[in-house]
Amino acid sequence: HFDLTAGEYVLAANIPYYITGEIIRQFLETDCQPRAMALLIQKEVADRIIARNGKESILSLSVKAYGTPSIVAKVSRGNFSPPPSVDSAILLIKDISKGFFENLEENVFFKVVKAGFASKRKFLANNLGVVFGKESVLHAFGACNLAPKVRAEDVPLDMWKKLAYELSGGIAA
Repeated sequence: HFDLTAGEYVLAANIPYYITGEIIRQFLETDCQPRAMALLIQKEVADRIIARNGKESILSLSVKAYGTPSIVAKVSRGNFSPPPSVDSAILLIKDISKGFFENLEENVFFKVVKAGFASKRKFLANNLGVVFGKESVLHAFGACNLAPKVRAEDVPLDMWKKLAYELSGGIAA
C-alpha cells in the first residue's frame, strides 16, 4: 500500500485492450487520482474517447468529466512484433480531478448518462423517461433548452451535467 495523495503521480501504461474502459474508470473514479494518464490503447477506442466523429458515448463523457483527453500519437501495428490486428494510439488524459462534480454527485451524473444511452436507437427523452418519468424529463429538457428529439450521442458534457442536476431535483452534492 502506497501513501499517495490525489494528483501526486502520473500513470503511464500499455494496457490490455479488452479492459481499457475498466482500467481508465478505476483510476479516474478513485479518491487517489493520478494527475495525468498516458495510455497506449486501441486507436478506435482513443477516437471514441475524444469523440473524433462528434458523437459522445458513455466512455467519452466519463473520461471528459474527470479530465481532458487527447491523442498525442498514433502507433501503427507495424511497430510491434508480432503485429496486432489493430492500430494503437497514445491517449493522454490531463488535468484529472473531481472538480466537475463540485455541484453534483458522481453517482447521480452516471445514473443519468447510463439511462440516456440505454437504447441506442431511441431519442434521449424516451430513454430517460423509463428511469425518471416522462414529466420529469419534459421539465428537465425545458430547463436545459434541449430539443425533444435529440439523441444521447449528440449532447455535450456540460448539457449532461445540467440534465443530471435537473433530473435529481436540483440536489447539489
